[in-house]
Amino acid sequence: MNLLPETRTLLGIDVVASATNPGYHLDALSRALSEIMETALSESGIHPEEILEKEHTGDGALYTFPSRDLGRVLDLSHRLDELATKHNRWRKPETRLRLAVDVGAVGDSAGYYSPKIWRGRLLNSRAFKGIVEKCLEERPDGSVSSGLIVSATAFREAFGGDYTKLVRQADFAEIQVDEKEYHQPAWVRVPGFDARSLKEFAGAAPEPEEAGTVRNVVNGSMRNSIQVGGIRGDVHLGTSPS
Repeated sequence: MNLLPETRTLLGIDVVASATNPGYHLDALSRALSEIMETALSESGIHPEEILEKEHTGDGALYTFPSRDLGRVLDLSHRLDELATKHNRWRKPETRLRLAVDVGAVGDSAGYYSPKIWRGRLLNSRAFKGIVEKCLEERPDGSVSSGLIVSATAFREAFGGDYTKLVRQADFAEIQVDEKEYHQPAWVRVPGFDARSLKEFAGAAPEPEEAGTVRNVVNGSMRNSIQVGGIRGDVHLGTSPS
């Protein structure tokens, strides 16, 4: 029997549309993210020794902090947005971020831990990406610099007391995340948009097609053909199924 590990605060960072940058911009993009993150950590009062784990992901990074830093990590997201906005005003390539925050039991040794997997599901969820993309479309002037998604557990813990200075509970809209085996509510914040707008964007996102759905277009007569769409089960032609 294993003992339950300590609860940690988990942060995931991903650069939006990083693959669309030309190759000669990728090193500059990595440096920009490192500089922005280093400054944001310092301004948030999070010291280097408080970073329990850091992993580069190519176009982002994954961080593990003590659980007590949850409020400061949420405020960190606000500083990251401000710093990214400042960077994008004067420097190339532009850096826009998706951020995910969760909490859970994570051991000191390297290995698979469910909270780290859930953080990845949040960060890469279609619902979250769709909201960020919609915000970018609504503000073609480039004023959108980041989006944040927070698990329901982390959200409840963070706003169960006076633990944040820059990020307000009212800034968030609740959405449903259905990503692979992860099916949970979460909370989304995009600076510059109120919760009502974010909720509308979430509702406007197209539903993913079910596995096995077939869509086809038939031109001409349908006399000896079938049109498939919304059919469940087998399709039989000519004779009754045995």
